Amino acid sequence: MVSDTLQRQELTSESEYRRTHKNLKSPFVKVDFADCPVETSVGVLGKKWTMAIIRDIGAYGVDRFSGLSRSLGGIPPKVLATRLKQLEHEGFIMKRVEKSVPPRVVRWSLTEKGVDAIRIGMMLAIFGSKWYASRVFDDERPRKMNEIYSREGIELFMKDL
Repeated sequence: MVSDTLQRQELTSESEYRRTHKNLKSPFVKVDFADCPVETSVGVLGKKWTMAIIRDIGAYGVDRFSGLSRSLGGIPPKVLATRLKQLEHEGFIMKRVEKSVPPRVVRWSLTEKGVDAIRIGMMLAIFGSKWYASRVFDDERPRKMNEIYSREGIELFMKDL
């Protein structure tokens, strides 16, 4: 009973974002947000290793735990397992279990939501390729999107925009 009341209060109470931004107007935002979409998205995607896991599954086709562990050198197995569970729970990835002669094989793939997250990673790569070229490229020369991505990559990036 008490927890139901608290949940109703949380749902009907004004968010901190709305409280602090209700009188602010942006020249490029057309809608009022109930809560900050950036903070909400970063809550999941901002955790260490998360975007790298999504990148390796979606862009490089690394779809097994052992492959992810190798491709993400330095990630502790417990952290990888936790992030995979979180990403599955949040709907970014899905697990497919192939039943074969022992052991069973588990493979991960991106959902539609995960593919959308790849596009966020692509934007970060474009940003980093421009502003951190000295760290990103051996020749230290900044790159533009059409220098980084293939036609298929650009089509994925532009999808639904």
